[in-house]
Amino acid sequence: MVDEPTGNPVATMLLAERGGRRSFVPIARGFLQRRVRGGGSGPLSWFVKSHRHRALELYLLAHALASVDPFDVAMPSKIWAAAIGLPDSPSSRVSISNSWSWLEQRQLIRTSRDGRLRRVWLLDDAGSGAPYGHGDNAVKRSDYFKLPRAFWFEGWNERLGLPATSVLLIALSLRQTFSLPHERGGEWYGISRDTIRRGVDELLAHELLTMRVAWRATMRSPTGATEERRYTLAGSFAAQKRRARRIPPSVGIPIGVPK
Repeated sequence: MVDEPTGNPVATMLLAERGGRRSFVPIARGFLQRRVRGGGSGPLSWFVKSHRHRALELYLLAHALASVDPFDVAMPSKIWAAAIGLPDSPSSRVSISNSWSWLEQRQLIRTSRDGRLRRVWLLDDAGSGAPYGHGDNAVKRSDYFKLPRAFWFEGWNERLGLPATSVLLIALSLRQTFSLPHERGGEWYGISRDTIRRGVDELLAHELLTMRVAWRATMRSPTGATEERRYTLAGSFAAQKRRARRIPPSVGIPIGVPK
């Protein structure tokens, strides 16, 4: 059995105080994949190709904290750093500042000075630069997926690497049982087959994913059948756990195809 991870106390406190009562964070599917004719990869691929794990951590945490209109949040850099497991140091503060600048250049956020703080506003998850919105505000229920707040409460934001976090986000947008054809990752999500493979392996190692092998008939195989691996999310990311809409007050496409 894998040891139960413990959440970052700063992130847990922030979510309890500012994250609202929902048990999940809504993220538009356009973040993963373009929702237009012809498809194509969404902003997630930018993080992967640029090896921007810290920027992705900050972006997801900002999503969790900026939960009500006007979807903004302002905190000292040292608090952001502590919330994603970085020490209080000049290099950490520079890393946080550079990550916000990188996100702003890609039109995922906008920022302004608020005294000595940098206030961050969410923009459209698809990177269009349009104002952010979800639910009744802009995005239809079918056009976003749910990232459970257990991602922070159980410490997975720090335990999982960039490949595993990316595959987790993709998996959360798919059916309860799904396939992950590694060779199609680049076409659908702009992510290499090696990245998908490493992400799947890490989620399996942490017992956040289960796999079973099925055989499908096909005329393209010399044997008349081909192996198909089917995956299901487990733990706090299992489908039945994600159906909850609220948390207690005490708790401070197959791939490429829409659900």
